[in-house]
Amino acid sequence: MNLIEIMDKNGIREFFSKNWMTHDAMWYGTCVQELGPEVANQLNKTAVRLMAGLEIKRVARLMGRPTDDPVTDFQELAKIIETTFGLVKAEFMGFDFSFTKKNLMQGRFIECFAHTGVSKYGMIESYECGIVERIKGWLEGLGVSYVMEPNFEGCLMHETGKCKIDFRFELV
Repeated sequence: MNLIEIMDKNGIREFFSKNWMTHDAMWYGTCVQELGPEVANQLNKTAVRLMAGLEIKRVARLMGRPTDDPVTDFQELAKIIETTFGLVKAEFMGFDFSFTKKNLMQGRFIECFAHTGVSKYGMIESYECGIVERIKGWLEGLGVSYVMEPNFEGCLMHETGKCKIDFRFELV
C-alpha cells in the first residue's frame, strides 16, 4: 500500500508534524535528564533557531524569492510567513496568528501543545519556549529586525496562564 498516494495533504502534514514534535519532545527530555535543564534549554533554542533559519529560506526559495536578499517589505514578509505557517502548522498545534496592522504580527496559543507536553512530564518549571525560537529563526533567516513583546524567558502559558506575543517590524 502506498500511503503517500492515498493520504490527503492535511493527513500528510499532521503525520510528519506529529513525528517531528515527538522527536523534539523526546530529544529535549533526554537532554534535560542527561545535561540538566539549563543546558537542554540552550541547546534546544539554538537548534530550533538554526533549523528555522534554513527552513524559511527553503520556503522562500520554493516561492521563487532570492534567499540572500533581506525582506524589506511588510506585505512580502506577511506572505512568506503565511505560506510557511500553511506548510508547517498542524491542527493539534492550537494557535493562530494574524497581521492586524502594518508592521505587526500577533501570535496566540489557545492551548499550547508544548506547554501541555512539558507539563505532563514534570519539566514546565524550567522549560524555555522553543516554539517562539522558530519564529525568531524565521525572521532572522529573512534578515528582518523585530521587537518581540513581551520579551521573555521560560513559558508564558505557565507564567501567566496565556500566551500572546506581538512581533513589531519597521518595514516599508
